[in-house]
Amino acid sequence: MDKQENILRIAVVSLPKNEFHYTIVGTLIVTKYLKDNCKNIKVHLIDNTFDDAFNDTKNFNPHIIGLSTFTQSYSEAINFAKKIKKELPNAKLIIGGPHMTTFPESLDPIFDFGVIGEGERTFVELIEAIRTKKSVHKIKGIVYFKNKKLIMNKKREDLADIDDLFPLDYTLLNKGYFKKNFIPDSFRFGVSIGMMTSIGCPFNCRFCSIRACWKKIRFRKIDSVVDEIKDLYYNYKVRHIDLFDDLFSINKERLKEFREKLREAGLLGKIIFSCQARANTINDEMCSILKSLNVKTLVFGFESGSDKVLRYIKKDSQLSAEANKNAIILCKKYNLGVYGSLMVGIPGERLEDLDKTLEFIDFAKKLGVKRLWTQVLVPLPSTEMWEIAKSRGKIDEHFYDNISNHYHKENPLLLDPDIPVEEFIKKYKLAKKKCRQFVYITLIRTILYHPSSIFYFSKESLNYIKGFISFVKQ
Repeated sequence: MDKQENILRIAVVSLPKNEFHYTIVGTLIVTKYLKDNCKNIKVHLIDNTFDDAFNDTKNFNPHIIGLSTFTQSYSEAINFAKKIKKELPNAKLIIGGPHMTTFPESLDPIFDFGVIGEGERTFVELIEAIRTKKSVHKIKGIVYFKNKKLIMNKKREDLADIDDLFPLDYTLLNKGYFKKNFIPDSFRFGVSIGMMTSIGCPFNCRFCSIRACWKKIRFRKIDSVVDEIKDLYYNYKVRHIDLFDDLFSINKERLKEFREKLREAGLLGKIIFSCQARANTINDEMCSILKSLNVKTLVFGFESGSDKVLRYIKKDSQLSAEANKNAIILCKKYNLGVYGSLMVGIPGERLEDLDKTLEFIDFAKKLGVKRLWTQVLVPLPSTEMWEIAKSRGKIDEHFYDNISNHYHKENPLLLDPDIPVEEFIKKYKLAKKKCRQFVYITLIRTILYHPSSIFYFSKESLNYIKGFISFVKQ
């Protein structure tokens, strides 16, 4: 602690490097909350996308280091903590995020504390306990070791009003986020940022850990959302906002209010939006509302072309491949772009189900879907898929070393044992090849709109050019 000012230095570190420069909203929320609610601190958000996380943390010489991690990056967080502890042996290491919330028992001894659930209030209380050297046994929502025994305190209740966390303070972000980049939604270049208008999801898919993190969906007040957009538009020249809500297309009346507030602020139509949607929330009225908001792209979790697999994995009998196709058709009618994700390697999935997914990809291409991507299902803690993987002996002490690879095509963890892996890999590779075509079609359209963009793609990655040439040859 700085002796003259009695200032506690706190580093909030975001480790994942994000090639698409999506805002890491969680660590930004935490940093802003600490800044607003802790006295006599100097808090610094260190983001590995633009910063050198290790060296910048070491040079800042913090008393407390906070990390947030997904299960996919937990191994990376442990390695970072071990490395930084050698340089800063007196620093307290605190880890939170979705992984700690869904699997607190996995806390590595390198960390002084793990934070379970929403960590903002917990982090503030931990900082004061560390500062004053008081006991932490009454602090809700933490896990830690005492005499080599894992102690888990009572859970903390979720915030009743998430507007306490917003609007965000974008001065805390690295300025690299506000440089012009390619925006696929509009085939143009500009400043793009991500933000949230709600937290949580009302559905409960078997593979998703969102419900384990947040029990219900909570909405921000529209006035708060619009104030944040004003800040982004006027002070940061943002012209595209990716709405990170787990499901934006859930409440028609709220979206109508959002539209009117944007109109009153003189911003309606001046910002392009993209958002996440679900097929059974899409109809003519919803498409009309989204179109009027200047939403250009909707992202769907299509997951499978098989009704049986789709209904199983999403626990929703109303869903079907036909419903997904109808959603695409409706979006095309309203000139709304469509992105979508697909999964394979799902319990109960047969080779003929994979063929139906391949057929769905072909349908999506014919209808002009902008982008599809495919990955092998990987189990996450506190999900039904995790329990199935455990029962099959797929999860061991080396699990975290391998989960960062989303594809797992050589070792699909949840593929039923009676499915030939060689045949699965063939169909999976074919699905990947088909999905790759969407990227190259987007490249062609972008270059046609803006010929100079070819220099951007070649600068960003030679793989763009190599893949594009290969696609043209085919």
